[in-house]
Amino acid sequence: MYKQFYQGMALTELPLFALVLFVAIFLGVCAWVFVGRRSQDFDALAHLPLAERGEGGHE
Repeated sequence: MYKQFYQGMALTELPLFALVLFVAIFLGVCAWVFVGRRSQDFDALAHLPLAERGEGGHE
């Protein structure tokens, strides 16, 4: 089935390139989210549900 699908394609490397591009972007976003200097933001947000009313900055 795949052989018939790719038989008429001129750019057979395109699906592999798209996969590599997707994985690179996905890993880049994951690294950006979990980088150490953003941990202060996550700590502040993690304590919001436990904060007393008016303590979190928003009422």
